[in-house]
Amino acid sequence: MTYATPTREEGGIRTLFGLPTTMIPPTVISAFDQFAFWGMLTILVFYISTPAADGGIGLPLAVAFAISSAYAGSVYLLTLVAAWIADRVVGSEGVLRWGAVLAILGYAVLAFMPGIPGLTLGLVAVILGSAGMFVNEGTLVGGALESFETKRDAGFTVYYLASAAGAFVGITLMGVVQAAFGFHIAFAASAVGLAIGLAIYLPFRKATAEIAPKVDESLRASGTRLVVPLVVVAAALVAAIFAVSTGFDPALIVAAVSAVLAVVYFTRFFTSRDVTPAEKAGIVRYLPFFFATLVFCALYQQLFTTIAVHSEAGTDRFIFGFEIPPTAVLGIAPLCTILVAPLLAILWGKLGPKQPSASVKYAIAFAVIALALGLLAMAAATGSLTPIATLMFIVFVFGASDVVISPTGISMATGVAPKRFQTQMLSVHFIGVAVGTASSGLMAQAFVPGENETTYFFGLAAVALAVVVAMVVSRLAFGRRVIDVVETVGA
Repeated sequence: MTYATPTREEGGIRTLFGLPTTMIPPTVISAFDQFAFWGMLTILVFYISTPAADGGIGLPLAVAFAISSAYAGSVYLLTLVAAWIADRVVGSEGVLRWGAVLAILGYAVLAFMPGIPGLTLGLVAVILGSAGMFVNEGTLVGGALESFETKRDAGFTVYYLASAAGAFVGITLMGVVQAAFGFHIAFAASAVGLAIGLAIYLPFRKATAEIAPKVDESLRASGTRLVVPLVVVAAALVAAIFAVSTGFDPALIVAAVSAVLAVVYFTRFFTSRDVTPAEKAGIVRYLPFFFATLVFCALYQQLFTTIAVHSEAGTDRFIFGFEIPPTAVLGIAPLCTILVAPLLAILWGKLGPKQPSASVKYAIAFAVIALALGLLAMAAATGSLTPIATLMFIVFVFGASDVVISPTGISMATGVAPKRFQTQMLSVHFIGVAVGTASSGLMAQAFVPGENETTYFFGLAAVALAVVVAMVVSRLAFGRRVIDVVETVGA
C-alpha cells in the first residue's frame, strides 16, 4: 500500500506553519471524535453504577470498572478490524467517514434506549465506529507527514493537541450536563458533537482522500467477505457485554485477546517476506515503547476509574463555596495537553534531529507520573479529604505525560511501519493501548475506597518507576533517536 502524491505543483506541498495542510481535515474531525468519546467515557462508570431510580443502571462498582475499561480497550482492539477494512476494502478515508456515522448512532442509542439493552447496543456501535475513526485519523495524518520526516513529532503533537482540546471540552462539559440534565442528555450531547464534526469534515474529504493510503488491489476483499467478520465481531461484542450479568469479566477477556493478537501480529511482521530487514530492525527498536505505552495506558485509565471514584468520595471539591463535579476535575488532563502541546510541537520542530531520544522522553514522563501517584498515596494516607489542589496537580501531571508519550508512540508506530502494513502497524500500536486500558480495569477491581487507597496508589507509583528503569536500559541498548529509526526504515 502506497501513499498518493499530492496533486500540487511539482516539489510544492501547501503548508501552514511548516506543516502540510492536508493533515488538517483528519485533525479537525479527531477533535470532535475525542469530545464525544471522552465525554461519554467520563460519566460511563457513574452511569453503570448509579441506581436505576437516579437515572443509572445500578450494577456494582467493580462491574462498572470492568465494563468501562473493557469498552475503552475494545475500541483500540477493534482498530485491527478497521485497519483490515481500510487496507482491503474501502480505504482509510472511507472507514473514517462511515465510522463517524456508526459512532453517532451508538451515542444516540445510549441517549434514547435506557437500561442494559441500550448500554449493550450503544457501546457496540460506538466501539466499532470509534475504532474506525481512531486508527484512520492517525494513518491519514501520517500520510500527510510522509514528506516531512523531521517534523513528524511536531505534526503529531499538533494532531494530538486538537484531540486533547476536544477531550477537554467533552470531559468538562459532560459532567456539568449530566449533573444538570441527566445521563441520557449527556449521551445525546456526544452524538450531536460528533455529528457537527462530521458535517465540518465532509466538504474537505477530497483533500484527505488524496493523501490517504490506497487499497492494495492484490489484497482487495469483496463486499461479501466483509460481511462475515463484521457480523462475527458485532455478535462477539454483544455476547461479551451481556456476559457481565452472568459473572464474566469483560476486562479480562479484552486484555487476553489483545495480548494474543499482539503476539500474532508481531510474529507476522518478523516472519513476512514482505517486510525488509531494515523495517524489521525498526520494529525491534519500537518494541520497548510498545510495552511502555501499554503500561502508560493502564495508569492513565485510572483517571476514569479509581481516581474518579476517589475524586467523588475522598476529595474536598469545594472552591469558593462551589462544589466542582468530580468528572470536571478530570478535564485538567486534556487542558494540560492543550497548554503544553504547542510548546512541545515548536520545540520538537526546531530541534529536529537534536531532540531528546524517545527513551529519554518516556523516562522523564514516567518519573513525573511516579511522583504524582506517590503524592496521591500520601494524601490518602492522612485519613482526611484530599485537597482539590493536590488532585488537580496529579491530573495535570497525567495530562503533561500524555502529550509526551502518546504523540511520540504514534509517530514511531507510523514511522517504522512496513510499507505493506501501513495501517495495520498503527492498529498494532493501538492493541498495546487496548491491553493497557483493559488491564486497568483488572487492576481497579483491587481498589477498595477508604480501605486500601494508599497501598494501591503506591503500587501504581512503583510500576511507573519500573518503566523509568526500563527506558534507561533501552537507551543504553539501542542508543538511537526516534528520528534515526524513521530515517533508517525509510532509507
